[in-house]
Amino acid sequence: MNIGGTDSSFLDHLEALRRALWRSVAAIAVFLIPGVFAAMPALEWLVRYSCPAEIKLNYFTPMEPLLVQLKLGLILAVIAAMPVILYQLAGFVAPGLYEHERRACRRVIWAALGLFLAGASLGLFLVTPLMMRFSAQFASEALSPVIGIGGFVNLVGLLTLSFGIMFQLPVVMVFLVRFGVVELATLRRSRPIAVTIIFILAAILTPPDIVSQLLLGVPTWLLFEIALLIAGRGEKRKSSGKRSEEGAEEEEACPETSDEEEMHEPEPYAGRPEENTMDAVYRDSYRKKRRKNRHFGVISGHYRGKRGAKK
Repeated sequence: MNIGGTDSSFLDHLEALRRALWRSVAAIAVFLIPGVFAAMPALEWLVRYSCPAEIKLNYFTPMEPLLVQLKLGLILAVIAAMPVILYQLAGFVAPGLYEHERRACRRVIWAALGLFLAGASLGLFLVTPLMMRFSAQFASEALSPVIGIGGFVNLVGLLTLSFGIMFQLPVVMVFLVRFGVVELATLRRSRPIAVTIIFILAAILTPPDIVSQLLLGVPTWLLFEIALLIAGRGEKRKSSGKRSEEGAEEEEACPETSDEEEMHEPEPYAGRPEENTMDAVYRDSYRKKRRKNRHFGVISGHYRGKRGAKK
């Protein structure tokens, strides 16, 4: 019965995943036709914004403009359908999470989306015009730029996607530290290695020029340092929360007494010897230690042990 229940649960998850995927594909299909019609005006605006006036785009095969239009229309459709895709993803994951995990998941999704848009905007509106102006400087009487429309769209897509992906580094780091996959101290010790890997990835994901590599590597390095600060603050809050929970559990296990109860001890019963100097010292030491450790519920048995031995 248990095996059958497990299979049924697995099939239910597959069915929920299938519905989420089909709805996401349907949303992209709805926005695809408007995206195709908006592709050429968007491309003309991008050329006017990014390229110098002397650069004109060319196409080298009869079907290249149509293929570029379809590709750009698909990209615009995916961007327009992104809220629906994220909503379907959240709806698929949310039933298996607790309430605090759902809140954390929402924060992670919004942070990842914001960082992706920030990185993509940096690559599209800053790095792409710099790249095209840098390329136009090589033009001379012997050299004239002949840039294909397909190569230009591929360059813009590569820069936009590379910057958007690299800007996800803080979300990944905070997630790994929060769930205990990587220690924060390990990341801090590995800072030189991490910076080296960042610049290697920047060199791989960008065109082979130092300008775009630095424009991708330096902001990602700064985001790495910011992620370390955020993860450090999260570790402090987590450790303080654990200490407060431990203190509350110890106080429940050993409830504290009031000062009046400590000061007013019961009268000695008949036949008990009078308190001598050492008993007074033990009593005062016991009271001081009790006041000092009251918050954590730690009670020293020093005084009680000595009085028990005297009996």
